[in-house]
Amino acid sequence: MLLLVACLALGGLTAADRLYVDRAVNTDPATDHTDNQLYVQRAQTILDGELLYRDVETQTPPLINYLLVPPVALGGSPLAFEIYFSFFIALTVLALFAVLSRLDEKKALWVALAFLFVPTTLVTPTLARQDESIVVFFFLLPLLLMYVSRSRHLYALFAALGIWLKMHSVFLVPPLLLKSNRRQALQEMGVMAGVSLAVTLPFFLLALDQFVWHLRFYLLGEGDEALQGISLWRILESQGYAVPSLLLIGVMGTALLVIYYHSYRHRLGIWKTVALTLLAYFVLYPKIHYEYFLILFAVLIPLLIESKKMMGMTYGMAALSGITLLIEQRYLDWGTASAHDAVMVALAGLCMAALDVLLVLTFRHLLTTRTWLDGKPLF
Repeated sequence: MLLLVACLALGGLTAADRLYVDRAVNTDPATDHTDNQLYVQRAQTILDGELLYRDVETQTPPLINYLLVPPVALGGSPLAFEIYFSFFIALTVLALFAVLSRLDEKKALWVALAFLFVPTTLVTPTLARQDESIVVFFFLLPLLLMYVSRSRHLYALFAALGIWLKMHSVFLVPPLLLKSNRRQALQEMGVMAGVSLAVTLPFFLLALDQFVWHLRFYLLGEGDEALQGISLWRILESQGYAVPSLLLIGVMGTALLVIYYHSYRHRLGIWKTVALTLLAYFVLYPKIHYEYFLILFAVLIPLLIESKKMMGMTYGMAALSGITLLIEQRYLDWGTASAHDAVMVALAGLCMAALDVLLVLTFRHLLTTRTWLDGKPLF
């Protein structure tokens, strides 16, 4: 039943996009924000036996590009991408239910449905055609494996693989180490180092400068395209009120250390610790994109499903980020100024400020409320 609901919801949006939306709305290739052409260029490089970073400009970690090969091999059409990305969303929905139903079947069903029908979940694989539809599954995989396996090594393995898909998975690592003694931590770091070495060694050897540039771009926001996204900081910078990125990253790093210390002292569960650090990241990191919220909602919804108020706030965050995305694309990216652009940019700033308030309130709720996932498992 759950699979049927997911197929109907995602299939309906895919059909609407292919039959109407793309033809009526996205009629100018210059305004295509789906990144599909980048996916095709990078995946085709792999299919041609060439090397990422060296032979094609690559701003993402390597593994995600290999997972984009199937839709490109099948033609690289919008329909191929939408079906492929929707498959991973359906897989994520099923995984949430299958694993969490071991704890409470009714709550697990509500979690799966609530995640599926967040607008961000429905839009990302279909109208937006973004690869976070793949990333969200691999981000959740180590967390879900905690409930079906007691293996720390398995968690470490998939967390490391996730980092080299998209680096959001780095937030999975410290909470694991906080739950480990020295011997366990060394073993887990050994697994992650081995995976990372296996993935990155060819690029360090054959495309060192370009690969290191990608790391700087990702971790420090360097590069000509650094000023992108829908964070409040990005909107302020677009209007000439820049807060240095290194300062924001420094504040974020300090906040993460405080969260980890609190988690250690109060024996918070891994899932909740990951959620708290993601909330700090979404408030403070300057280069946040709309589709990143898919990962945040996937982590938050299982923790918030018992509270109608908090679920309402989650859907409110999805609405605010969606409104900001539409304004950002029209008034911040293409230089299409009009008599109303100052008003619209101000509205985007207000939406992001309101969204940040909701993120902070969600952070406070998680700190002060015990959820059905707390304490299960602690490893």
